[in-house]
Amino acid sequence: MHEKLKDRFADISQKIQAACHKAQRSEKDVQLIAVSKLQSIEVVKEAYILGINHFGENYAQELDKKVLATPKDIIWHFIGPIQSNKVKLIAKHAHWIHSLDREKIAKKLNDALEIEGRKIKVLIQVNIDQEKSKSGINTNDVIDFASNVDMNFPNLILKGLMFMPKINQSKKDKIDSMKNITSLQSTFVNKFPACNVLSLGTSNDFEESIRAGSTMIRIGESLLGKRS
Repeated sequence: MHEKLKDRFADISQKIQAACHKAQRSEKDVQLIAVSKLQSIEVVKEAYILGINHFGENYAQELDKKVLATPKDIIWHFIGPIQSNKVKLIAKHAHWIHSLDREKIAKKLNDALEIEGRKIKVLIQVNIDQEKSKSGINTNDVIDFASNVDMNFPNLILKGLMFMPKINQSKKDKIDSMKNITSLQSTFVNKFPACNVLSLGTSNDFEESIRAGSTMIRIGESLLGKRS
């Protein structure tokens, strides 16, 4: 398994390099996050040995289990919907949250972080295609919500936006989505200059996401292999 993981990592790294070159960007500006949900602790450790240091989890209890069994310098990203009753675990372990989209959760996180004596970097999840099945706030509410987080929740360090566009879009719809994301990101950074992180791109579209300005790409099975 280790050799296959090594080969997949080399292949994805080469594609990231090529996409950055095409977009006239530095590879240093794009952070690879290995989405390790439902992967074994052994797979996480193997990936870490290869030099992967950022991992993304969707479930708080799984995050808790892995943090306690893996190297302490791993950077953990929570990328799934946040349940109220799991806020304390996320506040205890995560370094980044990509899926903030509700004031109620922001308050609970802020309070839990106060108890932990920690701060967390957060991204606001935006439902760019207005899908009922997905979390994320409406594009029209992004600026107001961000201002609220920035002003009222000091333990949440606002860093940018996260998007999950529709996977099975037509080419035209995909282009339109990317244009809408780029436009909103530009407006957002003008309002919040320090919040220039853009979490966009998965196994299917990370190369075009890099060309659209993504600074964090989230790659799961095509990097770490089939989930157990």
